Amino acid sequence: EPGEYKDKLPPCHTVELACSMDLTQYNKLKKDFVLEFPNVVAINAAVVTQKLQQMAGGFVYTDEGPVWVSPHKFDRLEELLDENQHANTIIVYQYKEELAELKRRFKVTTLEDHDAIARWNAGAVRILAVHPMSAGHGLNLQHGGHHMVFLSLPWSLELYEQTVGRLHRSGQQRPVWCYVMLTDKTVDAKIWAALHDKRGVSDIAMEALK
Repeated sequence: EPGEYKDKLPPCHTVELACSMDLTQYNKLKKDFVLEFPNVVAINAAVVTQKLQQMAGGFVYTDEGPVWVSPHKFDRLEELLDENQHANTIIVYQYKEELAELKRRFKVTTLEDHDAIARWNAGAVRILAVHPMSAGHGLNLQHGGHHMVFLSLPWSLELYEQTVGRLHRSGQQRPVWCYVMLTDKTVDAKIWAALHDKRGVSDIAMEALK
């Protein structure tokens, strides 16, 4: 995966897409473990880190539901899709609210939709939204496109690699372009670095609070 075919595959280009947002509330959560929204309290490092990742994506979950603080990643995603002339693209999300925002902004297909994989591989789907947990080994998506965007990153190197491997696998005829959206000066960079270093979730959580 891609195993013995690795040397025969077209290249896979990874592009970091820097995004920026107002970090006032992000830094307050990081410093105090408490965000000035109703009933948002982070009780330990792991919870804080998840909240920070949500905020780096522009929103945060509260007891009353998701609250949006910035549309920066989705605005940048729109620009990227325009730059790529709306080529067929897989968009990888971590949180249900990210998927909800994708559906609010775009015509989106998910793996749960009828004949989604067949329609994608036939080139009939412009945007396919996937969660890394559903993009498992053996899922063949290499025929429908060669662009992938990570709105936010999984905390597992295996999940990241197997998700990229849905496109970059035997049968892919074109160079694969994998875009990773990273909000400046946030936990996004910590998670990305940890994946490169093959470190675990606990390491990411502790480093995010330094």
